Amino acid sequence: MTRRKPRQKRSEGTIDRILDATAELLEELGFDKLNTNLICERAGLTPPALYRYFPNKYSVLKQLGERLMRVQNEALYEALEESGPAPTVQQIADQLRGQYEVTIAQKGASWIMRALHATPQLVDVRRSSHEKMVERFIAIQMVQGQDQDRDKMERRSQIIVETGYAIVEMLVDNAVLDTEATIFDTATMISQLINETAAENRDS
Repeated sequence: MTRRKPRQKRSEGTIDRILDATAELLEELGFDKLNTNLICERAGLTPPALYRYFPNKYSVLKQLGERLMRVQNEALYEALEESGPAPTVQQIADQLRGQYEVTIAQKGASWIMRALHATPQLVDVRRSSHEKMVERFIAIQMVQGQDQDRDKMERRSQIIVETGYAIVEMLVDNAVLDTEATIFDTATMISQLINETAAENRDS
């Protein structure tokens, strides 16, 4: 066991180097011009060394997308734990701002998000991540201990999750928008849906 750890650490380091190199190239060149030869050159690897981990550029992008989704979700998990099932507009705005900030901190984020939307091989990365977040929203609402319509709760949670991510993507892609105003407007809209759901649960 002890002899495997250095090899595993080297493998993890190589994968990180490949992912970081790909993210840099995405920022510089975009998706269409990206290829494995450029990734190898930037990462300082031979093609056979790259193919030990990734068979093509889509597999690299898949892991980049998973890394971005994981960073976004972990930041939101922490914020949701602090706010509980009935967040204020300000808390929702803080959550959205946090999502936006962790996203723009990731190299190549805008191109990664576009690829997750437009590339058939990558669509499931985004869908799977959002499904996990919907389940987390549902779990937080369930702690209220009230009888709730599962279908309605799932539908509204999905609306909230998809709206939040869509706004983050819109802000990343459109630098002329007023970020704070957009975040607050979205938080107000989401808050209204959450409050309506809570009121319906109290009356049921």
